[in-house]
Amino acid sequence: MEELDIKQLWSSYDAKLERSLALNLRVMKELQTQKAEHKLRAFRKNQVIGVILGVVWIAFLVFLVVNTLDNIYFVISVGFIILFNVFATFAYIRHIVMLAEVNIEDSITESQRKITEIQSSFTNVGRILVLQTPFYCTFWYNQELVANAGIGFWLIQLVIVSFFTFGSIFLFKKLTYKNIHVKWVKAALESFGGKTLTKAMEFLNEIEEYKTERP
Repeated sequence: MEELDIKQLWSSYDAKLERSLALNLRVMKELQTQKAEHKLRAFRKNQVIGVILGVVWIAFLVFLVVNTLDNIYFVISVGFIILFNVFATFAYIRHIVMLAEVNIEDSITESQRKITEIQSSFTNVGRILVLQTPFYCTFWYNQELVANAGIGFWLIQLVIVSFFTFGSIFLFKKLTYKNIHVKWVKAALESFGGKTLTKAMEFLNEIEEYKTERP
């Protein structure tokens, strides 16, 4: 076989290989994109449900406060719980808006950046909501209880409230992605719902890795 024929054969083979790789990339990109979009839709659905439940819960708590204004302990405790949940509800609305701006077809890198931002915000919401825990220990106080309870009761309450206060602060500091190597931290962060976004990111990363591995 002449040298020219061999070069033409190799050239033809390279062209077919390039077309095959391009086709594989397109098919893989479409498949991974669909998987990522499915995860994002699931996360969006959860956020919508969170907003609805948040509004209902806040409305219920406001109703209770309005009808219990004579109990300052209840008003203060539940008032703080309301503020935490208002913050979370607005954060969920913000996440829905941010998700609407994610367009995987336009730019995978930009989509990854936006998803990471949403994931970070969502994790922080979960961490901040943990801080409301101590107020669930004090909402049932009333003037009669405060006036007549003995020292033993208040010592027990001090232990309980202190436990939940320091526990919530500990969790707030510990539940970050820099501690993701700790099993219980990873499980907790995933329970917040971050696992859905993590899977979406993994699907997008696979596209980038495949593109990088191409000869």
